Amino acid sequence: MENKGKPQVKFNLFDVVIIVLVLAVLAAALMLRNRSTGTAAAGRETQKMRFTVELAEAPHGMAECIHVGDGAYRSTDGTYLGTIVEVRSVPHAKEEYSPLDDRFVAYDAEESDDVYVTIENEGYCTGKDIVIGSLPIKVGAEMPTKGKGFAHFGYIYALDPMGADVFEDTAAQTGELETEFVICFKDSREIVKDNIHVGDRFYESALGAMLGEVQSVETVPYGETKIAADGSIVFAEKTKRSNVFVTLKGKCIERDDGYYLDGTTELKVGGTVKVKSNYMEREGVYCDLLSIGR
Repeated sequence: MENKGKPQVKFNLFDVVIIVLVLAVLAAALMLRNRSTGTAAAGRETQKMRFTVELAEAPHGMAECIHVGDGAYRSTDGTYLGTIVEVRSVPHAKEEYSPLDDRFVAYDAEESDDVYVTIENEGYCTGKDIVIGSLPIKVGAEMPTKGKGFAHFGYIYALDPMGADVFEDTAAQTGELETEFVICFKDSREIVKDNIHVGDRFYESALGAMLGEVQSVETVPYGETKIAADGSIVFAEKTKRSNVFVTLKGKCIERDDGYYLDGTTELKVGGTVKVKSNYMEREGVYCDLLSIGR
């Protein structure tokens, strides 16, 4: 029996192409909206948090072009970072070795400033990361920043959860051998030491494998070997740099070719590792293996 009076819906190739294009435009618009508003992950309870970006060696006067209340964005892709709530600047401090004084001497550069831009947005903690807006925020990580009337390369200088519950992930580490080892962050600024706390968990940045829990943090002066005015070789300490030694305790798996923290990240003295915690991210070196055993 024929169906009379009922319209037959037919699609040709051109119709299909049009529908796909419309859906793609709608999806792109939704992604752009989420990126522009810094929407936090669905189902997460968020609260206001702040972080500060250091725009080092910025042209003198740049701070006057940055205004409280404006939005800040990541320069590389336009990701919305949050609202600018504070701007301050100090003369950029340079450091040069003085053979007469046998030491490094710090002085203010006249042509450039270090500009500190504090940004506020909604954030939350995952146990491994503090996410503000849509990005994990780590002190020491690169953050090229732009806004109305300015753009400059920068680093995350400070992180303020503003009273939020910053907790550590409680997942058990893979491995049957207990180990204690030391990671050194060479030539580090004070912000590195200030953002490492006993009890923090360290993770390998790329894979997220747990390295261990911080047991202690020590610093020693960082310097360079120089030739003094009298021709002697001296060790000159830098004024604002140090080597930071972090002792960690973790678990590893033994294989024929070595030891692997959390079963994935190889533990070898002299090897480099990019480390992250809730607060910071930096490349370090395994500098000592204190113990390993069951």
